[in-house]
This record gives sequence, structure tokens and C-alpha cells, in this order.
Amino acid sequence: MAAAARKRPIRPWSNDESCFRVSQQVTRPHPRDARDAPAGGTGTRRHLLLSRPPPVVRVAILDDHPVVALGVGAYLETRPGFQVLHRETSARTLMEKLAHTPCDVALIDFYLPLDPWDGVNFLRRVRRYHPDMAIITFSAGNRLETEYAAYRAGANGYLAKQWGMVLLPDMIKGVVGGKAPFLSVQEGKIHSQPPSSPHALLTTSEVEILRHIRQGLSVTQIAVRLVRSKKTVSTHKRRAMRKLQLADDLSLALYLRDKFAE
Repeated sequence: MAAAARKRPIRPWSNDESCFRVSQQVTRPHPRDARDAPAGGTGTRRHLLLSRPPPVVRVAILDDHPVVALGVGAYLETRPGFQVLHRETSARTLMEKLAHTPCDVALIDFYLPLDPWDGVNFLRRVRRYHPDMAIITFSAGNRLETEYAAYRAGANGYLAKQWGMVLLPDMIKGVVGGKAPFLSVQEGKIHSQPPSSPHALLTTSEVEILRHIRQGLSVTQIAVRLVRSKKTVSTHKRRAMRKLQLADDLSLALYLRDKFAE
């Protein structure tokens, strides 16, 4: 009787990864459910759950070059923990796909010259329709101008294409984890720091000239309005472009459009 009455030993919790994964899927609430829940312990629990990446990160990619979209997707799928659901070359198509199949993170090319939606306006649209999805912007353009514009538009990270894809998996995990307000790459390393405004590099006169250019005025018209010589206005414009690392008037126009689109 004593042997029969002896209780079986209780097995400790398993450290097996599959058990952990099931636990995450069962206990992690849907973001909409968390918003509807009363304040208190549930909010703290939601914050703790959302502070770590999901077991498999669902990824959407948008680039106007099909080779880039396919290449980035192929690279991520060779890495553990990533599932690429969308590889798109059209902003409108991406929005349609996300409406039916949401993702944890979207990798979006900042400049889509052949698309009616791109830059700041498109990033704000994505953020408005998908407030809980992380956004990483990548671009081959000037880092100084696009990084700050992407940050102001609601992106969670910026990766210049010059750095390649080696750092991309870690950046995705960082933005999905939600531990940093904004991630970028400096000197080949990922940093958590919101970018500073490019305007901090400019003098008051240079900002004033750029503001008038953004309004559509020519150098001659600005000189008349500000009662300055054309040479002085041109000098301020040229110095501002050099500080902002803008190579030509097209780059300046794109910068002014994205930076001043508040």
C-alpha cells in the first residue's frame, strides 16, 4: 500500500524551445484586444509580451527593383526566424496585401520614383493603417536627408543600402522587439538613437533661403523679396546643399518636399 500510495514525481518545466513557442502563441494577446482591456496589470503584461520578438517574424518587402525585393527576401528566408510573406514593387499592391495578410515588419524603399506613393507620404499612410507594424526604411539616397524624414514619418529604423544585408536580421529583431525608439547604422554598427534634424547644420539665413525655394521662388525672386543680391542668395543655397550633402537641384527638391511635409 505504501508503494501504491507514493506519488509520481512531478517533472519540472521543460526548457524545450517548442514548449516555449507554444506558450508564447497561447499567451500573447492580439494588440486590439490589449487596447480594449482595462488599465492595470493587463497593460503591463502586454508591454512585457510585446517587448520580445515573436518566434517567427513575418516580413513584407517593398522595392521598385524586383531583383532587390527578391534578393532581400531570399536572404532573410535563409536566416532562422523569418518568414517573407510579401515581395512587392508597387506601394498600392503592398497596401492591398497587408490588408489581407498583416506582417510584423515592413521593409520599405524610401524612393519609388515610378510610383505615385513614396517617401514621407507613403510611410505615414502605412503607419496610419498599420499602427502596430514595425517599419524599416532603406534607401540608396543621402542618409542625412532620408533618415530624419523617415523617422518623422513614423519609421522605426533606417538602413542605407550601402551596408548590405548583413545587419538586416538584427535590425528587424530590434524594431520588432520594440526596445528602441529608432535604429540606424553608423560606422557599421546598429545604434539606438533618434536622428537629429538636418536643419541643425544650417544657419538662419540658409534655412530662410531653403524655405523660400520650397515655396517655388527662384533665386532672382528670393533676392527681390529679401532685398539681397542674387550672388548672396546663390551662395547661401550652395552652402546649404553642401552641408546637407545634396548633389543637385533634384536632390534639393526631394529633400524640401520630404522635410517640410509636416
